Amino acid sequence: MIVRMVTDSSPSVRRALAARVDAPPEVLRAFADDADLKTRQVLVRNPACPPEVLALLAGDPHWSVRWDVPAHPAVDLAVRRAVAASPDEDLRRLLAGTPGLDGETSAALLVDPSPAVRAELAEHTTDPDVLAVLVADGKAKVRAGAAQNRHTTPEQRRRLARDPVADVRAALIISALLPDEDLRQLAHDRSVNVRWWLATSHATSDEILEILARDPHPDVVNQARMTSVARNRRNKS
Repeated sequence: MIVRMVTDSSPSVRRALAARVDAPPEVLRAFADDADLKTRQVLVRNPACPPEVLALLAGDPHWSVRWDVPAHPAVDLAVRRAVAASPDEDLRRLLAGTPGLDGETSAALLVDPSPAVRAELAEHTTDPDVLAVLVADGKAKVRAGAAQNRHTTPEQRRRLARDPVADVRAALIISALLPDEDLRQLAHDRSVNVRWWLATSHATSDEILEILARDPHPDVVNQARMTSVARNRRNKS
């Protein structure tokens, strides 16, 4: 009876069947190209949806189906291959931000033509070899992603603190703990934006805040003073 329900004329019936975790794989497979979008959305969110069906759904014509594939608990290497080969940049970016990627998938995303995809990988990868390549990427967006990765080494953070692009240096300030030597250098950074972000950081020492409180730009001065006042209030409470 359950097989006959696959072709039921009622979308409500098909949706209910696509959501069943006890439905046979061949039944769920039949819904991968169902004309009803809601049925396919229910299918991709079904934790029992098998990998071979997820690989098909990675090519679904609607983004709301495709974008749920990378986070599905049944994703395997074959599904990741399908996603990594997708023309959908946002789908590949979602894959790049997935924790615990295997080496093959990381290697494929490492050479992705989209800086946004590589930036997502740079921010989330735990593979030191992959991260080392992305820290040196030719696109500032990717290096800014690497600057937000807590697995960067002290030497990599030192390099990023001296990056020629201000957005990379600012991203590092927001995300990483830096030694005083780098903080002093950034306190005199040529970018007002970098100095302002430094003035907002909870990791910025009182000594650096005093330097920033004498900054030539009033926005930096005001932020440094606000950070100092907030810190003093916390210390007294």
